[in-house]
Parts: sequence; structure tokens; C-alpha cells
Amino acid sequence: MRMEGWKKWYIWIVAVFLLTAVVGKVIMARTPDVGLAGVKTIDELSGRQVKLEYALGDGESREALVKSLTKNQDEYVCQVEEADIIVLAKSTGVLEFTTGTYGQEICVDSIIKGNEWIDENEACWIWRSYGMEVMDGQIVYRNVLNLMQDDGTYLVFLNSNQLNQYRTEKEFQTASEYFGYLPIEGAKVQPIKENQRNVLYKEWSEIPVFISSEKVAAAWNEIAEMLLNKFEPDA
Repeated sequence: MRMEGWKKWYIWIVAVFLLTAVVGKVIMARTPDVGLAGVKTIDELSGRQVKLEYALGDGESREALVKSLTKNQDEYVCQVEEADIIVLAKSTGVLEFTTGTYGQEICVDSIIKGNEWIDENEACWIWRSYGMEVMDGQIVYRNVLNLMQDDGTYLVFLNSNQLNQYRTEKEFQTASEYFGYLPIEGAKVQPIKENQRNVLYKEWSEIPVFISSEKVAAAWNEIAEMLLNKFEPDA
């Protein structure tokens, strides 16, 4: 009798465990994943809710930033001109996220400078700090440059990386925080609206850089136009 009682108790425990596991799977299947673990492409990111942490010009430093962008144009241009690698490239749409950084894969269309570091039609990875993270249960974007979209061509400025000789996939970082890559279409950037700061990622597909005010946008646009005029194919 004791053995039969023990068997019934054991069967009951196993049944509860299995039922709990099934319910858990059903809940997980029906609950949207707000994390980044399953996001490997821009298409997979497009339907996720993303909050912008910072736009260029947010806070008390706005006037100082406008002054810097207008008074120091030559310095910003020079920093980009001195990049080891300048290429025209397209995003493949493939992404990778780590804590505090993000990587995006590009394919080089043509090389303007730095053919000792990269070849035409070669794929490589571009990494930037302050990337995209899950904070308090929400995806937060932490960079002023948006991801390169997979439907356009970009003018890309990169620093060389000596470690690439030991890697199967080449990895680089942008040569400028604010002007690391520019869409060659060259459309004037507009300030992001307040109601665009917490939306589905696909709502940002036409925003190359996140800027908070008309003055900052005007100053940024002037430098971007100078760089595009200097390096774009028809220049």
C-alpha cells in the first residue's frame, strides 16, 4: 500500500511538472520577445519597439554643439578625410549585438581609399560603441547614427584594424562618431519628432542620424554635404 501511495504521489508530481512545462511554452510562444537574442537582421528588428536614448543636441550642450559643428567644420572634415579606409558600400542587413556595442555587415561596392585593407565586393563588419541594449525590459538605441539600411548605398569612413590579418571576417570601427557613414542620396536630415522616440524600429528606416533641433540639423547637414561632394562617385 505504501509503495502504491508513493507511486501515485510520484505520478502526480511528474504530471504537474509536465503541465507546468507545457503551460510555460504556450506562454512564451504567445508573449512577444522584447529582447535582442533572436534578432540577426534589420528585417527581424523592424517589428520591435525601440526607444531612442539620445539624439544629437539633447540636453544643455546643444548650443555648444551647434557652435562646434559650425566653427570647427574643417576639423570634422579633416578627421573623416584622414580615415584609413573610405568606401562605397551597402548593408547586407545582417546584425550582431553584444553588451554595449553593435555590429553590422556591409559589402564593399568600390574603394576610394584603403585598398590595402579591404577588397571590392568583400564583406566585413562595422562595429560601434553605445549600441542597442535591453534596459528595464525595453530595447534602447544608444547611438546618434542609425543602422545602415539594406536598401541604399553609403559612403563609409573606417579605421584600419591590424588584427584582421588573424581573422576570417574583417572588422572595423568608424573613423567619426557623427559622420562615420552617410547615405549617398544626400537628403537633408530633419530633427526627430518627440513622438518618434519610442516606436517600432521600421519607423526609423528613413532617418540616417538622430538629431534633436533644426540648428543642429542644419550644421550637421553642411558638413555631410561637404563630405558627399568630395567623395561621392560623380564628384
